[in-house]
Amino acid sequence: MPGMFEALETGKSIKGSDFTKLRDALRPQLIQAQLALAKANYSVIIVIAGFDGAGKGALVHRINEWMDPRRIDTNAFWQHSDEEQSRPRYWRYWRHMPPKGQIGIMMGSWYQACGYDGMSDSLSSDELALELQEIESFERMLTDDGTLLIKFWLHVSRERQNLQLREEAPLKMQNPRVPADPDKWWDKYPKALEISAQLITATDSSHSPWHLIEANNPNYRDITVAQIIVDAMTGHAARESTDTSPKQTAPIDHRIGQPTVLDKVDLTRTLERDEYKVQLRKQQDNLQDLAWELNARQRSVVAVFEGWDAAGKGSAIRRVTQAIDPRLYKLVQYAAPSDEERAQHYLWRFWRNLQRDGRSTLFDRSWYGRVLVERVEGFAQPNEWKRAYNEINMFEKQLVDHGNIVVKFWIHISPDEQLARFKARENEPHKHYKITDEDWRNREKWEDYALAVEDMVAHTSTHHAPWTLVAGNSKLSARIDILETLCSEIKKELQG
Repeated sequence: MPGMFEALETGKSIKGSDFTKLRDALRPQLIQAQLALAKANYSVIIVIAGFDGAGKGALVHRINEWMDPRRIDTNAFWQHSDEEQSRPRYWRYWRHMPPKGQIGIMMGSWYQACGYDGMSDSLSSDELALELQEIESFERMLTDDGTLLIKFWLHVSRERQNLQLREEAPLKMQNPRVPADPDKWWDKYPKALEISAQLITATDSSHSPWHLIEANNPNYRDITVAQIIVDAMTGHAARESTDTSPKQTAPIDHRIGQPTVLDKVDLTRTLERDEYKVQLRKQQDNLQDLAWELNARQRSVVAVFEGWDAAGKGSAIRRVTQAIDPRLYKLVQYAAPSDEERAQHYLWRFWRNLQRDGRSTLFDRSWYGRVLVERVEGFAQPNEWKRAYNEINMFEKQLVDHGNIVVKFWIHISPDEQLARFKARENEPHKHYKITDEDWRNREKWEDYALAVEDMVAHTSTHHAPWTLVAGNSKLSARIDILETLCSEIKKELQG
């Protein structure tokens, strides 16, 4: 037996009379911690993992019994729906993230698939290590955002598991029925210990440590877990209330006034209208055919449209959507987050809108707001937007690994061209709605935004999701460039 599990088979137990006293003392503490959380600016995620027959379901039932279940969202991930299978793997977890002030219980969670795959040898040791590295990064992203992550691993001995799965354990120690084969588990138990040790070791960190629980005795299991939850929640609340660190301010960037990557974009590019009409028809026909081929192959495009105010994003997107059957895409436009969205990690609102395989998602503004407007306007602290580069790269890598084709456009125009378009919007009644006081304020921070774009490109133009910088002074050439790039990227991916 691997060493880490030796301490989990020592016969720990709590007799009935002691259990009652401990339970009665813990329940009000759990409720009080839950009431305090309701006023907090973070959420709590409780991960329940371990072997089949360890009592995961019974434990979760107990947590809901001892706390207010109206503020607990319990999720079991032991079955996959076709909706989940047709999207990147982490979509199913993101859509169940608890909002700030509430608790989410994850049974199985992101550990279940890689654990079972490791036991069945469908993952090599290197592949399993990469999966666990991805999990560790995912959990760090959650905790960096303030989430309290409490992870429990329930361990039972080989003999106790066998009794449980055969429903031969003493009645007082029975757990709800679990659909597992006792003979198969008896054979693979040693391998399960080996994979479990690897899983725990790779993801046991200071920001999300594992709590290893001897679960042979349900009374001991339930009291121990409840006490850890109380201690973790009260400790986290105390740390949050005493955090008086001042807001960070970004130092003056010495690069202001220096050339940026945007200065390399050739804004003199033009296109005659007659040629534009020919190219528009050609590229839209190509895109129409490719969209149907994507659907037939169950592949999807995730297209991001970013750019300066008045750069022509809207008109470019319209030329794209004109070419695609409405059944094959969803266009999502983003502005300031709603109250519901602010109660979640900033990536949550983008994950939830990803379309299933064969149906593409077009984002008018995107997750890059974190490193653009939120950075420049001070809505995100420097430590928040700096770590967002890695979080975004991880997000886009997960999209690509699933089979999505990620295409990202920044439409660049000159300050003079933007000014001319702003004035035109003010002078034309049907365009008044397009110009706001915020547009003029943003214009005053042109150099700050240019540096933010430069950092964005440097940190997030990856091999799997590169940026395309589009010359936008000529709307006609910009539209054709975008359509050509979309078609080119789709063809390249479909041809493998």
